[in-house]
Amino acid sequence: MTHLIPLSDALGPIRDVYRHLLVEAARWQDGRPRRTDPDHFALICVASDAGFGREASPVRWARTDVYHVLRCDIPNWCSLHRCLWPVELPEAMWEWFDFLHDTGRLDPASDPVWELRKPLLCYGGLDEQGRLRPEDAPRIVECECHLPYRETTQLLNRLGLQCEYRGQSPLDVLRALVGDGVRHPGPEELDEMLRDLRDDMRDIENGGIPGFPYSTGDDEPWL
Repeated sequence: MTHLIPLSDALGPIRDVYRHLLVEAARWQDGRPRRTDPDHFALICVASDAGFGREASPVRWARTDVYHVLRCDIPNWCSLHRCLWPVELPEAMWEWFDFLHDTGRLDPASDPVWELRKPLLCYGGLDEQGRLRPEDAPRIVECECHLPYRETTQLLNRLGLQCEYRGQSPLDVLRALVGDGVRHPGPEELDEMLRDLRDDMRDIENGGIPGFPYSTGDDEPWL
């Protein structure tokens, strides 16, 4: 059976690495209605630095980083160091982003703070005040946890401009892309449909399509 240790013991001297941020965060929280365990802030810092293949850091965040750190990096770090991760982490991350934003420490390359909150509202289960919402309460935002904020916005804007030029609806294009709504056939499929239509017209003009009911009177062939 794996022996679990307290989070404070797992962090140990790691706190010293982030002391310059943790001390300022504690000072910033003085007089605020909520207090966050400094170890929770330290865990957010070390997990953001420990993630693989991303540019997240304690002061630089993208919307997708928030989701990944909360869902993967924090549990992975805690499992590796044999400690439990606190259930209050989404609320602590909300406070961390407020601290970075209010004190000018949020890296300019980060996504806007309101975008960083969206994974906390969605995956993290918080309400608009940054508190855990009741279990039966619906989330107040649509899930964007997997969507990079800046690139997605840029691509959607380009799509909107292209659709405006072509007289299309961006929503119709997106629905067709994911298999919903009307699907527009491609050029090859359109050519095949036209060939089949011409063949059917010849059959009709020559007496009809075998097995297909049609008028045998003097009326013009129907389409």
